[in-house]
Amino acid sequence: MNNRRVIVAALTVIVVIAAVVVSQQRAPQTSREKASLFPELAGKINDVSELVIRDGETTLTVQRVSDRWGIAEADDYPALVDDVKQAVLAVSDLQVVAEKTSNPDLYKRLGVEDPDSLGATSHLLTLKSDGDELARLIVGATRRSKSASSAPGLYVRIPGQQHALLVEGRLSVSADIIQWIKRDIVNIEGDRVSAVHIQPAGGQEVSLERAEPGDDLVLQNIPEGKEQQSEYLISRIATILENVYVDAVGREDSFDYSRPDAVINVATFDGLVADIETVKSGEHTHARFSFSAQPGRADNGETDGDGSTDEEEIKVTPEQEAETLNRLAEGWAYQLSTSKAELFNQSLSDLVREPENEEPEDDSG
Repeated sequence: MNNRRVIVAALTVIVVIAAVVVSQQRAPQTSREKASLFPELAGKINDVSELVIRDGETTLTVQRVSDRWGIAEADDYPALVDDVKQAVLAVSDLQVVAEKTSNPDLYKRLGVEDPDSLGATSHLLTLKSDGDELARLIVGATRRSKSASSAPGLYVRIPGQQHALLVEGRLSVSADIIQWIKRDIVNIEGDRVSAVHIQPAGGQEVSLERAEPGDDLVLQNIPEGKEQQSEYLISRIATILENVYVDAVGREDSFDYSRPDAVINVATFDGLVADIETVKSGEHTHARFSFSAQPGRADNGETDGDGSTDEEEIKVTPEQEAETLNRLAEGWAYQLSTSKAELFNQSLSDLVREPENEEPEDDSG
């Protein structure tokens, strides 16, 4: 009996050990130690001087220019430093989870087809240091997982290699310049605006003014026999510099501003002044900006009875605001979104209408 118990116990131990071995063999690779996709990159992160993203026929180059990052295809316009660092670190952190298909016919399902192939959704990303290649990969689709606890992952492929790879990490890249620059370049609230003057080329000046904040803008110099358009349309002009988002950017000397299509002047109650010139290139409107301040207009905060100023009430002065805006905009021409371009290109005829017929008085009764 004792021998039988010993044999049973021994068999039980063997079964348990075998189950553990099989379980480990079948366990997802994500639960085991993973290899870095680019093991040498971690020690060379600070050496990266260029990111090249190719998406079909579009190529975007983000490169280090002196002490900053710039977009080569936009005359080295400043790129968002945090986004550049995030992309480099993301590539360095990628960990290989598993090999996937080596069948080129199935690449498209994972988004790792050649970026220049018809209908491709993949991106070819290359990291360089002074011209030397540090990392190169085709970035594919994000892995979809039903488990909330699953680590983020995506599919990639090393150019020239057959197997697609599932890697752990987050990486999103785009060859669209808009994804790498600060799009919201100006945001001057409409309530601050005291006057807007628009001089279209070969047309009559549009002049709108109001005496106090909260008043309605009033169109000046209305032609005889006309009246001001609806209050809504006129009030939109006050938002001409509110949430200005741009679609592209280039050096201002890339455009001919010797004969601008429109010259705009916007003044605020607190003394900030914006001067803008626009030119059209094809279907797009490109604007260049210059900012200044009118002395003596700003209110820099309320003072207490003892002459001190409440720290929370201190505001940026118009001079400081103008300096900040000029630091970004000086020397550049911005492609305006369609909705903003409409406001910048308003003419006097757009803002006036024929007088509405008055109802005749009823004398009956």
